[in-house]
Amino acid sequence: MNNKNQNEPVAVVTGVYGGRFIVEPTNPAMVLPVNIALYTHPQQRKPLTLVELAKIFASIPSIPFDGEWQLELVRAIEAAHGIKEST
Repeated sequence: MNNKNQNEPVAVVTGVYGGRFIVEPTNPAMVLPVNIALYTHPQQRKPLTLVELAKIFASIPSIPFDGEWQLELVRAIEAAHGIKEST
């Protein structure tokens, strides 16, 4: 989702039927899966742990994980996507 649409609603409650809310997507072409969780704000994504990174690099035998340049690259990509360690 780009920044332009980040604060736009994805659905609106249009009524109540049988004690349950009726929810309609704001975009009629959008299909909302059953039991989807809708949040008021995007959930904060966390950086990958070193164990998760090691598993990913282990699945790519042509790139040995030495821990230095790969870690810097991953952290730069995460930062570009707004993923950072919460303090």
